[in-house]
Order: sequence, then C-alpha cells, then structure tokens
Amino acid sequence: LEYSYAQRTRFSCGAPLAINMDNGAELIRAAEVMLQDTGATLSPKVRLAWLGADRGVGIVACAAGGPIRKGDVLLKGLATNASVLSSDLSYCWESSSFEAFLATVAQEPGSGIAGSARLQIRIALLLVRLTRLSISQRGFEGASALERYISAIPAVEAALPAFWDPASRELLKGSTQFGKAEEAAAEAHRGAAAIFTSLPDTVFAEEGSNKPTLEEFVAAFIKASALVSTRAFQTGCSLGAVLCPVLDFLNHTELEKTNAGYRFTDEDFSLEALKPVRDGKEILVCYDKEADYLDMWERYGFFDTAATIHTVEILIPPSSALFSSLGTGPFWIPENHFNVPLTCPLRTALTELAQASLGAQASEGQVDQHALLQMANLIRSHLDVYPDWLNRPSEDTVCAGDLVAKQPQAARKVLLYERDLLASTLGKIEGLTRGALSCATA
Repeated sequence: LEYSYAQRTRFSCGAPLAINMDNGAELIRAAEVMLQDTGATLSPKVRLAWLGADRGVGIVACAAGGPIRKGDVLLKGLATNASVLSSDLSYCWESSSFEAFLATVAQEPGSGIAGSARLQIRIALLLVRLTRLSISQRGFEGASALERYISAIPAVEAALPAFWDPASRELLKGSTQFGKAEEAAAEAHRGAAAIFTSLPDTVFAEEGSNKPTLEEFVAAFIKASALVSTRAFQTGCSLGAVLCPVLDFLNHTELEKTNAGYRFTDEDFSLEALKPVRDGKEILVCYDKEADYLDMWERYGFFDTAATIHTVEILIPPSSALFSSLGTGPFWIPENHFNVPLTCPLRTALTELAQASLGAQASEGQVDQHALLQMANLIRSHLDVYPDWLNRPSEDTVCAGDLVAKQPQAARKVLLYERDLLASTLGKIEGLTRGALSCATA
C-alpha cells in the first residue's frame, strides 16, 4: 500500500508532536504501544519494518527469533474493544445515543465488507473527536491506545481515485475509471450528508460537545471510507468489519506467493505462517485472488505488479448501431482469451447479434468474423477517446510519498495501460480477420 507520511501530525503519550513520518518510526511505535497495552503477542520471529514510501510499514521475518516454519503463530491477540475497532462492538468514548443510532444503520446486501457502513460512521465520528482533542489544551490525555493508533494511521484517501479532487479526476477522462470515480465521489458526499442529517444532536450533547459542521463531518467520513476500503477486515464472525492494528500492516502479493494467513473468531485473532519464510522476507497475504490489475488500484490505491488478471472496460458510444441492442456498458475486454465467449461477455453478445443478423444460413466462421469485426470497431472507437497528452513524454518528478502530487502519474499509468492492452487486442483481432476490418461498421 502507498502511504503519505510527510507533514503528518502524531500524538504520543498525550502530547502533540509534529513530525516527518518518512521512516514509519512513529507508526511502529504506536503499534508497539498497542501491543503492550492490549496484551497481544508479536512473535520474536518477525519484526515491524519500514519498507519505503510505496509499501509503508510491513511485517518481516527476523532471524534473531529463529526460523519461521509452517504453522508458526506470528501474531495473536484478543478481539476486544480495546484491541480492534469493530462495526459491532461498543466503545467507552461513544454516547448511548450514538450506539442506538448505529444500531439502526443497515448494511445493504452485496455492498462489500459486512458492517462496513457502520464501521465508516464509527470511524468518522472518532476522527472528529480525535481532531478536536488534537487542538485542545489537554490533547490526548486519557485517550486509549486504540484511539492513538487510529490517529497515527497515515491518510490514504489521496491514493484512491474516488477521493481525488475534481481536477485530478478529470485526468482519467477517456477511461471508464473516470465515470466510476465521479460516481463514487458523489455517492460518498451524498452518503455523508444523509448520515449527518440523521445524526441526533443528543449524540454530541451526551459527550459535552457540539455537533460538527457538515464540512467537518464530510471530510472525516471520506477519510473513514478510505480507511475501511484499504485496511478493514471481513471477520466472518460477530465482530463484523474491523480495523485490526498491526495485522493491518500486511501487504499484498499474488495468491501463489502468499506465506501467511489470518483468522478471526468471536474471541481472538491470529496470523499464522503457511510456509517457511526466510530471514528478511516480508510476510504477505493476497487481498483478493479474483481482482485484476485495475481493481486493486481502484480499491486499494496501488498498482499490483504481481497481478495475473488484466482487463480493460470499454463503453459503446451512442452513435454505434450496437448501442440500441447492448446499451452503453461498460464491457470488459480480457488481455487473453478475448475470443472465448465464456471469458468475454461482450464477445458472447456480439456473436448472438451476428447470428441474428446473418441468419441461419451463415456459417460459424462467418458469424465469428462478423462478431470480431464488430468488437474491433468498438475497440477502435474507444481508443479514439484517449487524450492526446498521453503521447507527450512525462516530466513528473515527485516525492515517492506525496500521493496528491502522484495523481497525474497514476492517471497517466492507468490510461497508458488501458490503451496498450486495447491496441494489442486490436492487433490480434486484425490477424484473425485477415485484414477484413474495413468491411464492417459498428
């Protein structure tokens, strides 16, 4: 995961401290305090280490504690409200009015991590509270280790396209990622506004504080949404969705290179080695074995160089004759097997339309070629909408940890990735259709 540590404000032992978190030392310290205060155990066979701005803090094998063997428990802790921030537990800093309100929040089926809506709201209100504590004279006096840990997590929203500023999102035009980011941004603001309106004033009155402004709450809700998207775990038990300190340092790799697995129960959580791990090697898990290259970037904010699944989504322009039959899409084009109907729904739809258009007398080869020519023209139409500035050499030179400054680079990388994959697919279709592209119209 990519984090920004520059000009990050941290609080240690109740005192505000402005530091440059370019080596993760303060975040690691917050994690160590968390382990000490909650009684969780980190095996001496691993250590927490700064792995650079692009990966943040990770968990690394440490020879001093002995070799890591399959089945070794690397981290273990109790799943209590002192050690995890859960969608379904109660917390001492929250008012009874808030707990009653949170109980009314329903998690929509199929909306992702179970309990994520409740967890987002809980984190948003906690962030408001922590912000107010940070500017008060008493600072973090009396705050729990869990609260201090949450305050130490670097901001990640600038890495996610849904939370880019409007000008940066504009750079994604030409890709379906632009429309998805625009809709996600609008939905986040609508959701935050709706929750803000429904929050009872008694939630804050019981805590002896004033209700935040809409602007204050929206900012906190966006940060909370980014934290849930990039760091939350689906426990599959009564805990619902959780932020789990230290365990959330786990970085991603492809499924075949995963060397550890985590487990949650109603009582505890643990991290266990799935195979031997050599000294200095990072402990890694697979975030989602079915996610493709752009899925990982959209959801987690990093480009997965180990991804084995590569696809690009295209839209059907309203000017196309296919628009009335198929709609606008999006339809995804896989890097490989684009000519296999079961792995490319657009190919299936175009084949069915070709069969209906050519009639029963048409041979299978004629139907296939007609469908491929239609697909080729759709790809060419999509290629035409990529911006001209992609053809100019990039002159971006930014700090590795500066996520805001890296947004133009990320947009460029997305557009070039899509354009190259589509151009490659178009070339393969041209080879299959033996130069007959000019005979078809979309």
